Amino acid sequence: MDLNLYKEVLRTMSECVIIHEKSGNMVALNDNVEKVLGFSEELLTESTLRQFEFFREDGTRLPYSELPNILTLEQGIPFKDFIVGGKDLNHNLKWLSINSTPLKMDGGQAALVTISDITERRKMEHALLQAKEEAEKANMAKSDFLSKMSHELRTPLNGILGFAQLLEIDATLNEEQQDFVQEILGGGNHLLSLINDILDLSRIETGQLKVTIEEVNLLTIINECIKIVQPLAQKKEISLHNRVNPSQSIVVLADAIRLKQILLNLLDNAIKYNRIGGKVIIHSYLKGNEAFVHVVDTGAGISADEYQKVFVPFYRVEGTQEEGTGIGLSMVKQLVHQMGGSINVTSQKRIGSNFSFSLPLSHDLKAAVRWGENIESHVVNENKTEQYCLLYIEDNESNLNLVTNIMKSQPSYTFLSARTGKEGLEMAAKEKVDLILLDLDLPDIHGNEVFERLKSCGKTKDIAIIAVSANAIPQDIQYTLDLGFDNYVTKPFNVQEFLSVIKETLLNTINQNIPADKILSQGPHGEEAVSAKTLQLSLKDLRKLKEKKYKAAIAMHYTENDFSTATINGLKDTFEKMGIEVVAVSDAEFKANKQISDIETIIELKADVIVSLPVNPHTTAPVFKKASKAGIKLIFMDSMPEGLEAGKDYVSVVTSDNYGNGIFAGEIMGDALNGAGKIGVIFHNADFFVNNQRVEAFETTIKENYPNIKIAARAGITTPKEAEKAASDMLATSPDLDGIFAIWDQPAEGVLAAARKAGKNDIVITTVDLGSNVAIDIASDGNIKGLGAQLPYENGVAQAIIAGYSLLGKEVAPFYVVPAMKVTKENVLKVWKLAYRQDAPNAIEKYF
Repeated sequence: MDLNLYKEVLRTMSECVIIHEKSGNMVALNDNVEKVLGFSEELLTESTLRQFEFFREDGTRLPYSELPNILTLEQGIPFKDFIVGGKDLNHNLKWLSINSTPLKMDGGQAALVTISDITERRKMEHALLQAKEEAEKANMAKSDFLSKMSHELRTPLNGILGFAQLLEIDATLNEEQQDFVQEILGGGNHLLSLINDILDLSRIETGQLKVTIEEVNLLTIINECIKIVQPLAQKKEISLHNRVNPSQSIVVLADAIRLKQILLNLLDNAIKYNRIGGKVIIHSYLKGNEAFVHVVDTGAGISADEYQKVFVPFYRVEGTQEEGTGIGLSMVKQLVHQMGGSINVTSQKRIGSNFSFSLPLSHDLKAAVRWGENIESHVVNENKTEQYCLLYIEDNESNLNLVTNIMKSQPSYTFLSARTGKEGLEMAAKEKVDLILLDLDLPDIHGNEVFERLKSCGKTKDIAIIAVSANAIPQDIQYTLDLGFDNYVTKPFNVQEFLSVIKETLLNTINQNIPADKILSQGPHGEEAVSAKTLQLSLKDLRKLKEKKYKAAIAMHYTENDFSTATINGLKDTFEKMGIEVVAVSDAEFKANKQISDIETIIELKADVIVSLPVNPHTTAPVFKKASKAGIKLIFMDSMPEGLEAGKDYVSVVTSDNYGNGIFAGEIMGDALNGAGKIGVIFHNADFFVNNQRVEAFETTIKENYPNIKIAARAGITTPKEAEKAASDMLATSPDLDGIFAIWDQPAEGVLAAARKAGKNDIVITTVDLGSNVAIDIASDGNIKGLGAQLPYENGVAQAIIAGYSLLGKEVAPFYVVPAMKVTKENVLKVWKLAYRQDAPNAIEKYF
């Protein structure tokens, strides 16, 4: 390039460009020295710069010798965007961004330095930070106000609505009195809805809306919503047209209550903003793995530049005369997103609008056996030992009277009350209480402290506890539930819902904390998979189990990994709640003979239940058969011995969705390689159907979904320790491999070690099981790009509940499955907490 042209280009830059020679000479390459540094080009010397005071970003002094250009000259180190504060000769503070690059010149070492004045940018950043802090303070103050306001309004409303509901069912009232009651209920419910609207706004802003995903029949919800809005449509002479095919059963994964809220909001808007005599059309269709719902109106429409604005809180469509707060559509958008869908709008002025949203489809499963539905129903029983004793700790006289009167109509409950935390603690320790309704705002002791004291006392630690409070702020409710409360009731409460919560809490003392996700695995002999989420034990079940003082043993094939430890913890914690003593926990260390010896010892201990992961389905079968003949209930995890029959020789098998985990590992591998490359597979030589399913699912996913990825190498291992050598041999034979799948996390660690030794720093590794070492590699953007995770703690919970079922003589399915979880860096912390019932260790969290 021509030198003059080069100088012209430098002149156009806003930065100051300098060559700083090691001799100390400094040459400006453009005219921006004075503009950026505050002094003329003639004064550009080391002596002038040394007169500046330099500062780091945290305000500490920065010696001249540590300036980036000096370090580049001394050590040859390049710097980019090094931020320095400097007071010039007039003591004015400037903030500079410095780039410094080593440069070789005829005269020796030099540095090419560019300096930008970012003082104004820093001022703006500081102003924005201050504004953010002030906004956060204001938001906290607002949340505190909302919480207090909610509490103060809900407490008296509880009495108003509660007693009005009791009057509503009073058959002695005449017609006029019934009308008065309806007016009270109408006014009270309207006031409650206003409070809820304000709290919903708070939820929008804090992202605290919670949804419960389950299978929901879309047509049923649409029909219910149309019936609700029909009177409003008739007032405006608007016709509603349901174009959803009544013969098409669309089942979506959604929160039924929130889905109804979405549809009612969209239908209400479609009617409200429509013209007299207009139309509202509802139709739905399937596309891919989603169901789409459209609500179309013939109203005034909105302009294209308002498409996104209408979903912003408080935004009001230009020119509208209709009343409203502008909260509804923002709420709808957040709810749809929380349920895994998306929402859009298209519109034409004076023609109408089309609001559409999508929801994920339910999975095409056979009807799972709902074992929870077989739990004994709550019936009146004159035998007091079969009744439930409830204790209500409450200081508000009106609320206490309300619940007292509600319980008069419930002969199955013995009702006790206490007006202070101290009195409640004494009564709970003295009486045989099954459930405590605990007001959180007590005059002497806060409800949370009462809860802690109850749980720390041997006599009261197993009592179910429901928090009762006028505080309806979502984060406060979640905080309370996280402390360990079994449920939470907000005042004012609906009488029937209040009774349902009590019943639900009593009948679900132990259940599964797992997602209701799709199950893809089958049993080893084609058995239908039943979701472990259907398992539960009631309070009566626990009583019966505790009376018998049963003993259980856990016989593992290996215990020194994260999965086994979490599974054992889930078993132990649940057995403790059931009053079952764990008399042995054994580790066979992958040795069949040792496990045979372990089982022989357990038989001698006269255990009532054995939960086991067999080392070898063939060689261990005789000893498990012996245990079964001794009357011991056998529950297996992941595999079962050969020749044993479900329902006869053993109770059930519990496993993770290993086929689903294999699919996830395949999808992560395929996407990480952009659909092309060569890979290897390291599998387990033992004939375990769970491991076979993982490999089958992985290889099928690659072959069907990623045809340009070739499985070029396969190797089998017997123990995890063999994985590193297997991977090293594989890489030596096929050095051009782009990825390797390992059957579980410990073999994956061996593959990782082999890849590092071979210098394969870019190889992609996927696996199954979320162990700590593979999680660290995922979090740190290492070679392991993701995996299919099991939920080991919940596996243990499921196995213990099934043991309880068998001891109680309840019907048990032969094959239960805990859903798979797809893990990448984006969700590794979330899945860890779900899998292990605790936060991820710092070694993982530090990368976020």
